Amino acid sequence: MNEPNGMMGPGTPEDPGERQARILEDLQDAVERMHVLSRSPQVVVASGRRDEGARPMAWQVLFERSLGQHPPLQYRGTTAMRLQAVLANGHDSEPTLAPGWSCSRLGDAMTTGPVIQVFRADRLPDDVSRALVGVIVFEEDGLSLTGVRALVQELGLR
Repeated sequence: MNEPNGMMGPGTPEDPGERQARILEDLQDAVERMHVLSRSPQVVVASGRRDEGARPMAWQVLFERSLGQHPPLQYRGTTAMRLQAVLANGHDSEPTLAPGWSCSRLGDAMTTGPVIQVFRADRLPDDVSRALVGVIVFEEDGLSLTGVRALVQELGLR
């Protein structure tokens, strides 16, 4: 079985062709599951659960490319119950200077919950109200494409 470090098993390097095929498969899976509901902030619903299909790096690459040019980003995961607060306020809680409020890798944020907030790193922690550039929502814990779409429309996000 493939290990996350690109190895087939202890000490066996992965074939570069197989690695490239796996990366392309992950990106294709993410593209097929990605539903963009608004552009400002960019709200994306990912069909299915976080632990299904594409690995976190594929989601991060795809999402960042969809933004075009952007400053460095920070990611913060939260629970499904906090989605409305995130969309209405631009964040689920005030940022702190303590390590761990946000992280530079989407995969690290995904461990916290199915709602992933994406912030401009250059606006944190002082200007969090204008830092949110997007939200990635996985269909877990009662969240669905239809429900998130209704919430986005109710809040007037475009």
